[in-house]
Amino acid sequence: MPTIKDIARLANVSPATVSRVLNHDETISVTAKTKKKIFEAAEKLDYTKHRHKRKSKNNGKRIGVFYWYTIEQEINDPYFISIRMGIQRECEENDLDFEIIYNDRNFQKNVMTKQFHGAIILGLFDHETRNLIESLHHHVVYVNSKEDRFKYDSVHTDFRALTRDVVSYLIAKKHTKIGYIGGRETIRSTKEAIIDPRELEFQELMYHNNLYNSKYVRVGEYTIEAGYQMAMDLIKVAYDNLPTAIFCGSDSIAIGVVRAINEKNLRIPEDIAIFSVNDIPTLQYTSPSLSTVKIFTEFMGAVGVKLLLEQMNAERDLKMHIVVPYELVFRESA
Repeated sequence: MPTIKDIARLANVSPATVSRVLNHDETISVTAKTKKKIFEAAEKLDYTKHRHKRKSKNNGKRIGVFYWYTIEQEINDPYFISIRMGIQRECEENDLDFEIIYNDRNFQKNVMTKQFHGAIILGLFDHETRNLIESLHHHVVYVNSKEDRFKYDSVHTDFRALTRDVVSYLIAKKHTKIGYIGGRETIRSTKEAIIDPRELEFQELMYHNNLYNSKYVRVGEYTIEAGYQMAMDLIKVAYDNLPTAIFCGSDSIAIGVVRAINEKNLRIPEDIAIFSVNDIPTLQYTSPSLSTVKIFTEFMGAVGVKLLLEQMNAERDLKMHIVVPYELVFRESA
């Protein structure tokens, strides 16, 4: 396990700065660029698999990664940092030139004017943007989203399955009052909120087991601050009959939830157990350490590149949808 000093050395900042950033200290004043360096260093050091650059015939081939986030949005979501770094590493190891096209004010212009041999669509876009990218590129792979027509390859995770595993585990541990604090992603161009599969699966499972309680459910944004505010509201409304466990839709939300629970002088896991999703590298620096679902995000990004190379090299005709594995990680909070 990398230490804070290791991360500080790689990011060229002080250990104190690393500690405060990884623990999401709101009082620290550092630039977005510095935060980005720290999160990337933590992600890089957590990536322990020893790999060698492969010999390839991909020199001269160039791919575009059309990213639904801005740089600023990515800083607040280490889950996507990990996927993006997996894409970059796989490109580098295959001598494949690439460019990340962030969803900033120049995004539409970049989509129209930049030419690539293949495209990765990373995240959620509206149908118009997806159709535009597809029309300009013969070879396309969707990463962290599904393409239901089997017209293009995709790689993603099964959020409904992992939710089922977490909730089943909590029920097996005799929890009958289980809360859910999650988020809904919003497509930037249309402001359309998409109901999350974690939310849907949680509702169906709890109804099926006659355990659903709307007082224990909050849905907002996938941020630390949103997690904090939603947890404070849940505790206020249900103070006389609190849930004994809360499933959080992401680690970022869970960090905010933990902060709220601590401020209310409640104990984790004695009063409320917490289980979240993603297993971002910074979780090992939180207190208490968070039980979570590890999604192999680096692998997801790497597989996206491999699928695109198979298309570009005409290695197969049929398209594939690949579901990456996950595993439950048990720590102090549950």
